Amino acid sequence: MIKEFKYKNITWLDVELPTPEEIATLAKDYKLHPVVANELLGTSQRSKVDLYEDFIYLILHFPNYHSGSKHTGTDDEQEVNEIDFVIGHDFLITTHYESLEPMQELEKILEANIMLDKNKKETQAGFLFYYIIRHLYQSLDIRLESINNSFKQAEKNVFTGKEKEMVVVLSGIHKQLLDFRWTLKSHREILGSLEIAGQEFFGKKFEYYLHSISGEYEKIWNLLENNRDLFYDLRNTNDSMLSIKTNQAIKVFTFLAFITFPLSLIATVFGMGAKYTPLIGSNYDFWIITGSMVFLACVIFIVFRLKRWI
Repeated sequence: MIKEFKYKNITWLDVELPTPEEIATLAKDYKLHPVVANELLGTSQRSKVDLYEDFIYLILHFPNYHSGSKHTGTDDEQEVNEIDFVIGHDFLITTHYESLEPMQELEKILEANIMLDKNKKETQAGFLFYYIIRHLYQSLDIRLESINNSFKQAEKNVFTGKEKEMVVVLSGIHKQLLDFRWTLKSHREILGSLEIAGQEFFGKKFEYYLHSISGEYEKIWNLLENNRDLFYDLRNTNDSMLSIKTNQAIKVFTFLAFITFPLSLIATVFGMGAKYTPLIGSNYDFWIITGSMVFLACVIFIVFRLKRWI
């Protein structure tokens, strides 16, 4: 499906789930190279930027979230969305392979302003591309804010005795951060190549906007790194508190094992049924043996307390 928007002398064609017929029409109308036309038909594994005589071809991958209602870190499912840009002097073609909320928002913004400023001097497609890419990076800020909310909720649970449950939650958050980082990692190199291609294609005056795009990316990357640092601190805290609880439980079980072993040994010895077993058969033999076991248990308990082992 192709949506066409005109702004001043610029034409923006946003293509969602492109068909071969639609790509063939675009290739004919805008003289796209056959290699580019073929790549527009489906997703690519890697981001890249290529400079052609009449346009720049750019592929970028963005993380996309469909957030759950509880923001626990386990209800969010992340997908990687590809957006292809064909940037000419007076046209911009964007293709993506599913409906993207940031692109829909941009379409509404452009529709609202489509009748404005028509008498002002003409512009170039590079400026439209700049506003689109900036909006896409700013939308990632909202998605990172969702992860940050998950951190806050996890932090509350860590300090309310839910360390064991938080292991699973924090693992889900970690996966989101890893996927987010993996998707955006290649952008720095691609944007560096875009600065070179963009200055050659649009001229030196466009350098500021190319640097600004890189700046928007760096802000998102730094926010991502801050979230990763926060995650590691929170996970270490959770692991430490869980380890303390585990050690405390081990201490209790060790004490119980240590106190029951000699008592079991005494019970076994007097239960052997030997002919000359001491005390067996005498008056109050049961109470003497039981009292000895209780006395031994008390002595062991006092020793453990004095040594601060429990």
